[in-house]
Amino acid sequence: MSTSFQRARSAEQRESRRAAILATARGMLSEMRVSDLSLNELARQTGLAKSNVLRYFESREAILLQIYGREYAAWLDALEREIADVAYGDIEAVAQALAATAAARPVFCELAANAAGVLEQNLSADVAASYKRSASAQAVRLGAIVGSRLELSAPARLGLAAAVELTVGGVWASTRHSPGMAEVYARHPELRVFRLDFETSVRELMATLITGLAHREPHVRADAAQLDVIARVLGDGDER
Repeated sequence: MSTSFQRARSAEQRESRRAAILATARGMLSEMRVSDLSLNELARQTGLAKSNVLRYFESREAILLQIYGREYAAWLDALEREIADVAYGDIEAVAQALAATAAARPVFCELAANAAGVLEQNLSADVAASYKRSASAQAVRLGAIVGSRLELSAPARLGLAAAVELTVGGVWASTRHSPGMAEVYARHPELRVFRLDFETSVRELMATLITGLAHREPHVRADAAQLDVIARVLGDGDER
């Protein structure tokens, strides 16, 4: 591996090397959980030494954040297509679209479940800032997609976007059973009531949340400072 390593000289070569690392990590995530993906194994499967992987990404978490951003964008693309035919004001159909499109993307769900507790750790300030700019743009886009089918104010859309990520990640983590817990459910049918179905749980939680937001809309007050910060962050990103 490391003995045959040749430093990428051109920008195209460096980008090709980065793309190969990301593609390998993405493939690994389709077969394992975030906690099982080590930098050493990623390096081995990429055909590089660990030190060479770190030439292109500062940490394992920085790699995972890059993948998460791409997976989130792909999910939003799918959600936008799915929700286009939903009747305006149909909360149940919007909730179903959110749940179904997330359930179809296990890598996205796995990364969402680890976003705050794992992915945001071990980052430099520059990488963290870039991630937060991207996350802000994705939250705004998610709010706009859902808002195209529901009458929600800007602060309600922002709150919904934050809750969607928490719901998807939280429910996903709760449905990834350990071998021992899976055996419990298999051997004790009376305990299966505690076994959550991911898509059903996300759909029900989203429908309840959206219904609550719609009901409380007159009481929702815009956090002007927060909205202004997001607008300026996105504006700074456009200028870069």
